[in-house]
Amino acid sequence: MAPPAATVAVLGDDLVREVFILLPTPTDLLRAALACKPFLRAARSAPFLRRFRRRHPFTCPLLLGCLLHGPSDRRRTSAPHLLPAYPDAATRRVIEGADFAFSFHPRRGWPQAAGTPWQLLDCRNGRVLLLSRVSRALAVADPLTRRWVSLPAIRGLGYALVADDGDSSLFKAVCLSRRVGAPGLRAFLLSSADLRWVEVAGLDVQPDLAGSRAMQANRSLYWKLVGGERMVELNTETMEFAVLELPPFLREISFDIIEKGEDGAGGLYLLTMRGFCIEVWVGVKDGADGGLTWTLVEKSVMFHRAMAEMVGSEFFYQNRLDVIGVVAGVVFLRNGECLFSIDLETMKMTRVSPKENCPSHLIYPCTIAWPPSFLNPTEQGV
Repeated sequence: MAPPAATVAVLGDDLVREVFILLPTPTDLLRAALACKPFLRAARSAPFLRRFRRRHPFTCPLLLGCLLHGPSDRRRTSAPHLLPAYPDAATRRVIEGADFAFSFHPRRGWPQAAGTPWQLLDCRNGRVLLLSRVSRALAVADPLTRRWVSLPAIRGLGYALVADDGDSSLFKAVCLSRRVGAPGLRAFLLSSADLRWVEVAGLDVQPDLAGSRAMQANRSLYWKLVGGERMVELNTETMEFAVLELPPFLREISFDIIEKGEDGAGGLYLLTMRGFCIEVWVGVKDGADGGLTWTLVEKSVMFHRAMAEMVGSEFFYQNRLDVIGVVAGVVFLRNGECLFSIDLETMKMTRVSPKENCPSHLIYPCTIAWPPSFLNPTEQGV
């Protein structure tokens, strides 16, 4: 009888991955990968890890909550803090060992009495992009490991982190800025491999981002433009800009771009909330002019009664309902000063916080990194 290791080797990495992709949760994958060296080698594949995350959108990666600034005044800027999404013990253990105020990062001349020197710009895959209020320099920090790396300063209209779901040791940062002396938009890219800004794309028109923060899906970044009629897309693989038309009803309401399916094919999906119902729309390119034709593909039940009970008032409908973001199968919403979450698999609504004064565009859903560091393809010693 052949030893177990020899039997596993006969299967080959590709067949093992086809078995692993059917595992129900990331925890099951981690346990299987640690069973033996051939299993670990098969799991340490960037394409496979990206595919696994897309196949398990409700459980991968682990959702922690929302990262945001608290109330500030003229003299003191409050430090960021995390609002937990779930009260379970596992999530609490992860949060308790982290530093979401980023006190581990050097203050560099910012007085203690003035609060935090750091402003949140983006949060993706366990990392946070920060802007120094002192030097305008940038930094990428991991609140769980308390590690950080400084980035060269660059002035821009919009910033974003680009996560690699196949290797959590890598990241990219994107900055959009105006062209000097001429109308237009420029995109700069920074890679964690060399930590320098390189101009990678340009757009002849001058769209106004007006404080819009980046949305990310299907390896592209999106910013909603002033007026709400269009959004600008930057494909982070081809480094090409595009300006996309949005449905007319999105001019006054917020939304997030989401991923559907394992390969991301079939159109561009967005999630919004109208009439207290979650709606998912898909935009498919029209062969005639290259524009997008939008179709409603999903609509939930109304959440007005659940929201009224949680708020404790029937006047909540007078407040604007903002979609903050969608991550790990959960959509975060804001109604007045209340923050809510809805699990898109169970459609269960939860009140995350009864009162938050932070603007919606400065609230960032936060997860742990995917994949775990020992599954990264760059790790040695397999």
